[in-house]
Amino acid sequence: HAHIRAGLKAIIVTNRWPRNLAEYEIHEGIPVYRIAMRVPDGSFKAHVNARLTGGFIRHRLLTVLQDHRIDMLHVQCVSSNGAYAMHAKRELDLPLVMTAQGERTMDATNLYQRSEYMNRILRDLLEHADHITACSRHTLEDLEEYFGKPFGIRANVVYNGVNLPDFVQAARYEYPQPYVLGIGRMVAQKGFDTLLEAFGRVDSALYHLLLAGDGPERPALEQLALRLGVEKRVRFLGRCDRPKTAALFKGCSFFVLPSRYEPFGIVNLEAMAAGRAVIATRVGGVPEFVLDEQSGLLIPPDDPGAMAAAMGRMMEDHELRLQLGRQGLARARAFGWDSIAEQYRRVYAAAREHWMGKKAKPLTATGTM
Repeated sequence: HAHIRAGLKAIIVTNRWPRNLAEYEIHEGIPVYRIAMRVPDGSFKAHVNARLTGGFIRHRLLTVLQDHRIDMLHVQCVSSNGAYAMHAKRELDLPLVMTAQGERTMDATNLYQRSEYMNRILRDLLEHADHITACSRHTLEDLEEYFGKPFGIRANVVYNGVNLPDFVQAARYEYPQPYVLGIGRMVAQKGFDTLLEAFGRVDSALYHLLLAGDGPERPALEQLALRLGVEKRVRFLGRCDRPKTAALFKGCSFFVLPSRYEPFGIVNLEAMAAGRAVIATRVGGVPEFVLDEQSGLLIPPDDPGAMAAAMGRMMEDHELRLQLGRQGLARARAFGWDSIAEQYRRVYAAAREHWMGKKAKPLTATGTM
């Protein structure tokens, strides 16, 4: 929306999955096209389907882009979309921006550890993108190590943003006890088992732990809560919509992110935007914006003892919670979407300059995939 206010047009082209999603809709004023971006990777059936339908799908994509007179491609989080974006770049001769969100390490299915095809797509994008951004310095350095050489002026960090009013103005979630909040996909990387272990060690019957989100690890986590004897003070809320999520942040005493790895950790930023103190693991890109003892407390991953100590400190020190919450909110204001959008506008200008050589031409439309 910040792009739209600046006079730029945008469309979104994304993978149609699950297949019952609409092929086309207008979402908040932005056209959204869903195309089955099949690739010859995985099962025998996937290979056959990609071979049979790939030509039609690529033609459909090019038609959409041409109908909207797109003159810039932006691949956001690389998957099968990368293969189709590279096809469009070559066929339509368009500049392309690639944004990495930690795909190599945070895909729950370990896509880049098991798929040579997807690694070829990622390397192709890294080689030919006119500009590369990453959600953190840590993620960008990981990509450079993976690629085997630095990207130089062709790359920079653009942090993820947050819609501040959603959290600053949110109503508090009504709950009868003070509560600690954890939120995210319930997969091994997120470390919710460590959070439960730590919560079981904290000497406070006053606080409850609310866990929002879902995923394959949820049954095991529910069983762990039973084994630890904390099941009466732990609530598994399942998936929550955006208003409820904002209310949960606003109503919590403090927030904990126990991840074993995080390229960025947007939920930390959302908690900070709600004015809440944060405890987070010192992993990935998290320390680039959660500053220890300033906008939160940082602890090692996989260390329930350190996490329990930090939680106990937060529970006992009201002034510490207020101070970290105030400073976290001040820090979060630098990540508003208007600021992030301006950074991307500069990225688009740099990509166009790289694509054209020495002479740039006006940017009129952006296609996001």
